[in-house]
Amino acid sequence: MLIRLIPAAAMSLAVCVFSGAAAAQTWNPEQQEIWKVEEQQWKLEAAKDASWIDTMVHPNLRYWSDDPMPRGKESLKKWSRIGYEDDTTREYEIFPISATITGNVAVVQYRYMVAFENYKKERDTVTGRYTDVLIKENGRWLFLAWGGAEDPEEGTD
Repeated sequence: MLIRLIPAAAMSLAVCVFSGAAAAQTWNPEQQEIWKVEEQQWKLEAAKDASWIDTMVHPNLRYWSDDPMPRGKESLKKWSRIGYEDDTTREYEIFPISATITGNVAVVQYRYMVAFENYKKERDTVTGRYTDVLIKENGRWLFLAWGGAEDPEEGTD
């Protein structure tokens, strides 16, 4: 009996793991366009190219990640510069969950995995989640808000 349950458990795990990728493949063209914006932002960030802040972020940005309080675009510019000096992204992958569009506003939810190296040459891999809010202005999707954080390390409460 246990032998029959193993393939079923493996199939359930595969469905859970690959459901995000499958969902993105069935997205409509506007959802796919938004996902390309997300991918471009991650690509520029990993390359330490801060130009995305001026070209992809709305002036009224508000975001809250692991910070003590919500911050705006100018704070993002200031602290990104320090992060670029201290950490190097070795590899990353983002996993789409959902993209909901209402008029010129989109809400995108996804998970991520990042392997990085800090200024001490210590390496680590982290996972986490984000919910991003984008607004379409003059034919371009811009980041208006986001919230998210790294997953807690195992064994921490």
